[in-house]
Amino acid sequence: MRRPPISLPRYTRFAPVCTVGAVLALAVGAAPAAADPAPAAHSRADNVEVLAGGQAAGLPAPAGASSAEDALADAVVDGVLEERSTDLSALDDAGRGVRVDIRESAGDAAFGVAIVTAPEKEGQEPYAWLFAAELSGGAWAVGLEGDEAFSDLLADSALLDGEERTALAASTDPGRASAAQATGVGLPFAAGTSMVMTGGPHGFSPGPPYSSVDFAGGAGQARAAAGGYAYSLCTGWTRVIHGNGYSTDYYHLEDYQWLPGNDVGTGHYLGTQGNSLCAGGSTTGAHIHFSLRAYTDPNAAGWYVPLNGRTLGGWTFVEGAAYGGYAYRNGVGTVYPGGSMYNYGP
Repeated sequence: MRRPPISLPRYTRFAPVCTVGAVLALAVGAAPAAADPAPAAHSRADNVEVLAGGQAAGLPAPAGASSAEDALADAVVDGVLEERSTDLSALDDAGRGVRVDIRESAGDAAFGVAIVTAPEKEGQEPYAWLFAAELSGGAWAVGLEGDEAFSDLLADSALLDGEERTALAASTDPGRASAAQATGVGLPFAAGTSMVMTGGPHGFSPGPPYSSVDFAGGAGQARAAAGGYAYSLCTGWTRVIHGNGYSTDYYHLEDYQWLPGNDVGTGHYLGTQGNSLCAGGSTTGAHIHFSLRAYTDPNAAGWYVPLNGRTLGGWTFVEGAAYGGYAYRNGVGTVYPGGSMYNYGP
């Protein structure tokens, strides 16, 4: 297992842990007045990393905040912890942390990527969401990709290019997304070519949903399984958000193309099969870890969904034990792990 260096040409800060205590202001001859509890300073935790790019230089700060980036990061971490029903100490015990990458700000709005990193060990994978935020009433309101707040905040902001903003807000809105079993996406390599399915349906975490499948061999190139807006989550991990209620993830990529929201077509080059671990996890050989997400459940925040019974690239997947299962195509046959699979396209 090897981990390439991560190149992040932007402000990076790791903050030390600090204890937030109550401060009592004492006046001569006056009784002490109890202070309100200070909000959790997540951004100061050992397992929180905050990044801010040049396009976030004008990020506004709430009144009294010592740092605009930290104030937004605290709110984003709050949203992530609520979504995963956990806390920073539990994540730390599991060898995980939260990375908040602030990509863009405009007026009182901000946009970026939130990642729950994973330890570099087998069976552990990271999670990630795009986020949108708005400073209102002295506090940041945050929406994670796939919940209603994300679409609402993004649609009403001045963030991103106009067409990108409109498409992204609509594509991830759980109230407007399609719940069709026919996903309208292909496989993560060029249509009309084949790769080996090295691992059948398995999770993007230890256990279900079995949303992911591994491919290697062939030309070795990862390509968009359908058109949409492509976002580099970190160096080696891309998400393409399609306009039909689904998105696809591509992880472990090398010879990587950084895509900060590009409108890409089916078959767009993303990188090559590899062993990169920009947010943790593990590999036992170069491959493309390909995953399916959906925006059909307002409580799922664009979570990974089972491949079982869904058709991608002309093949219908059936899950078994993790990394087992198979895929079939009527009139063609069945492919088991270790077998070659032809991509018929979306």
